Order: sequence, then structure tokens, then C-alpha cells
Amino acid sequence: MPHLLDWHGLDDSIWKQQLDAALLHHRAGTTWSHAARGKSIALMFFNPSLRTRTSMELAATQLGAHATTLVAGQGTWSFAWDEGVVMDGAEAEHINEAVGVLSRYYDALGVRVFASMTDYEKDRSEQLLHTFAQAADVPVINLESAFHHPCQALADAATLKTHFGDDLSGKRLVLAWTHHPKALPMAVPNSALLMASRLGMDVTVARPDSYALDPGVMAQATSYAAAHGASVVEMDDLDAACDGADVIYAKAWGGPMVYTDPDQEAQIRQQATDWRITADRMARTQNGVFMHCLPVRRNVVVDDAVLDGPQALHLLQSEFRLHAQKAILEYAWDLCTPANARNGHALNGHALVSALA
Repeated sequence: MPHLLDWHGLDDSIWKQQLDAALLHHRAGTTWSHAARGKSIALMFFNPSLRTRTSMELAATQLGAHATTLVAGQGTWSFAWDEGVVMDGAEAEHINEAVGVLSRYYDALGVRVFASMTDYEKDRSEQLLHTFAQAADVPVINLESAFHHPCQALADAATLKTHFGDDLSGKRLVLAWTHHPKALPMAVPNSALLMASRLGMDVTVARPDSYALDPGVMAQATSYAAAHGASVVEMDDLDAACDGADVIYAKAWGGPMVYTDPDQEAQIRQQATDWRITADRMARTQNGVFMHCLPVRRNVVVDDAVLDGPQALHLLQSEFRLHAQKAILEYAWDLCTPANARNGHALNGHALVSALA
């Protein structure tokens, strides 16, 4: 069964198709239709959400479909994940049965399941996301996982094209690590890096030495950039990175050290309070814009003067989450036909996304 786990396994033509669809929905505004009447999606959240949950629910409704939101452990049973587990503890239902049941009710499923922040290989391999997807008989949409956030990536790409125009070659995006009270997952920075490099932008990853992104993600981004004659570079000087930039995309992340030495990671992070996007740093850009996926810690990650100024695009990014969700839902539902005798759902020969690794 194909699923939307991330964009990196898709052909450029499909990625462009979905990006164009998100832009079309933006131009159409908040138009409501019955285009997806009779379609449905169940959204399973194992972690908090504001933008993803509301944009998915509203996108389905505006397309004439039905969405059911479930928060794991709140109104549902607690779930066991491991194969062969002896369920004599707090978990009352296995994820295999839960997802199997939902597959028989709905045309598609969405799931948000964050990184463990304790087991790097488990997170890097997207073990929980793949476990969920393998139990499903309908397309599964990744609403943010340990390493990827395809919904945010599509919205970010559409935001950049709306602001700069269709051709982003020669534009430089700085993915800026920022101070934060907590060690955060790498899903958004990974997806932002892959998104920008795939659009042909020159990307600078500005981060302290201890906060390198995964080598595999860096290699994929470098490959995307090379295909467009662009570049991906890293540096540990935020001021220098901001010089002449077109976009500052701020995002905190925990980095690999949080898995191996969390106490040391916390100490380094707490001492890095100067890694913050200020008005002075934005002034170093080439009339650059500011981006952030939200939620954002004011005057910790970025100063009020930046967020409240004319260079800020973070609210446009959030608006595009709705348009991106519509594009994603339409694509998923277009691939479903009532031909599968087992659960009433089937796919045609097209791939919704990358095959499971």
C-alpha cells in the first residue's frame, strides 16, 4: 500500500503537481465545494497540534468530506506498538487492530507521531510511522513524524513561490538553528532543507557544531541542489550566514547529541542564547524575509520586532497549511476506488508516495 510518508521518494512531476495544486487553492481562497463528498479521513494524533489538526479538519470540510480527529489516550485506549508484545500492562489495544479497524471505516488515515528523542536509529528509520502505515489498508498521510513533515514542506514551498515567483534559482535560504528551552525533533528542519534544495535554492545551514543534521538528509539535499546547479553549505556563524540572504528560516532542533548525551546537549543549548533572529540580523539580509513553522517562542527564537515587522512570512506559511492540506487530500482520495472487497477501498496503479523503506 502506498502512503504519503514524505516527498523525497516522489518524482519531481508529482511534487510539482501537488505544489501547483496548493497554489491553485490559495488563489481560490476559502471556496467550499462538494468535490470530495462521500470521502473521509481519520486523523490520529499522538502529539499536540494546532495548525495541522485545524487545517486538516477544515480542508476536508471545505472539500465536502468528513474528518474524525482522535487524540491517542484521550477518548481512545492506550496503544501497544511492538510485535510479539505481551499486553498485560496499561496498553489495552494494539496499533494493528486500531489501524485495521479505521482502515475499514475511512478512505484515508493521517497520523502524527513525534520522535522519541532517545533512540536515534528508531527515529531515523521512522519505525513508528512505518508500523502504523504497514497496518493500514488505505493511504496514510504523515502529519509529522520523527524525521519528516511533508505537510509543512508543501506549505513552505508554496509560500516561497507566492512571495518570490516561480523561479527560485539564485535565491539563498538560511536554515538557522535557534536557542530554545527544549530539545526539539528534527522533522521540520529536515523537511525545510529538502524542500528548499529541491526548489533549486542555495541553502546555508547555520548551526553550532553540535547540531549537525543527519548525514543522509544532508546528502539528499545536496543531491537535489546539484540537480538544479545550486548548493548546500554549513557554517557555525549566524551573522555571516545572514549576510545577503533572501530567506531566514528559523527553527530549533535537538541534534544528535540529545540521543547520546542529553545533559551535555542541554548545557550547550542553554548557553547558546545568542542564536536568535534579531532585527539587526534581518538587516544583514538582502531585504530578506523571515519564516518559521510555528509555534514560536517570542524573544527566545526570534524578537518581537521581526515577527511583527513587514519581513515576516510566518502567518502566510500557516495560511498555506490549509491550501496544502487540500492538495494532499485530493490527491489521496483521487487514488481510492470502491473496488477492494476486504474494506471497500483500493488504489489505482499510481503511487501516492514513496514506498516503505
